[in-house]
Amino acid sequence: MTRGPYETRLDPALWAYIDAVNAWHPPEIIGLPIDKQRAVYDRMSRAFHQGRPPGVKASDGLIAAAGRDIPVRRYRLEGNAAKAMVVYYHGGGFILGGLESHDDICAELCAGTGFDVLSVDYRLAPEHLHPAAFDDAVAAFEWAAARSGLPLVLCGESARGNLA
Repeated sequence: MTRGPYETRLDPALWAYIDAVNAWHPPEIIGLPIDKQRAVYDRMSRAFHQGRPPGVKASDGLIAAAGRDIPVRRYRLEGNAAKAMVVYYHGGGFILGGLESHDDICAELCAGTGFDVLSVDYRLAPEHLHPAAFDDAVAAFEWAAARSGLPLVLCGESARGNLA
């Protein structure tokens, strides 16, 4: 990999991480069929999984919404009265990712903030065209607003940052 002017500006440990990610997720993945892209992404997510921080508990559930159920995972820090809830929409270019691929991120958010985190497993393209993901995001937000009793923080990265 050509590092150019960044060679000396980034810590060697960060370069090692970048190299590891690139080894798992090479640029040519974009040309693969969606199911193969998902398989590579899922394997990479499992390989990099660090586990949940101590005290973070997660429970899976479903949100009923207009003729469908939306899978969600709620993270809570044991012995902590959360002051807010993060509604989290994972990244993945609208086609990749889910509850498992972003489990670490959500658990770390919970541990680091003390907030509850609700991770939303919205429908992916191309099987579900627009506005399916948007509809799922709104339904999860409305569910959390009606039931959590906590202030809400919308959070997402990459493609789903725009949903937040």
